[in-house]
Amino acid sequence: MSHIKIHTPNDFLTMPWRNGLGSTIELLKHQQDDCFVWRLSMADVTQDGAFSDFSGYDRCLILLSGDGMTLSDDQGQSWQLQQTLDVAHFKGEDHIDARLHDGAIRDFNLMTQRQSCRATVFTSQLLNQQQIDLEGDLFLLFNVAGEASYKIDNNQQKALATQHLMQLDLGSPSRCCCSGDAWVGILITYL
Repeated sequence: MSHIKIHTPNDFLTMPWRNGLGSTIELLKHQQDDCFVWRLSMADVTQDGAFSDFSGYDRCLILLSGDGMTLSDDQGQSWQLQQTLDVAHFKGEDHIDARLHDGAIRDFNLMTQRQSCRATVFTSQLLNQQQIDLEGDLFLLFNVAGEASYKIDNNQQKALATQHLMQLDLGSPSRCCCSGDAWVGILITYL
């Protein structure tokens, strides 16, 4: 069977942003040499400003709480994040500016090194219960708020506490039934 590990808020690390305008709560990362292959984090954004440069990474940003923000790049593309679990995908080298709609927000960030891995992101925004085929190397499930649970293949359903992260190292293809009020699932495949 695949190996499951639960990470609690006590395991998370807080670190300053590269641009000095705030801090990140790092939930988990895969470190290799002097850089990370992928990283999951949360951040409280309290003011408008430019994003730090993470060239070579693909980014996924998800609104967790607050009245939202608009992201825009220098090519004229923009993303409106207004509802909990609204998602924006962009490249780490894109020049992204954030404008808060009405006060501070908290966001969830996934960064994946483009040459090393790819990720598929699932949320409960449109469907609270989903059956996910785990055809990859690693599955992560984060309970944003409220009730959440998961069931791997035919095993017993297990609860996942709020703000806890489940890590499932995949030994063979499986299926995971994820359910709950507000959750984010991430399937990572190494290249």
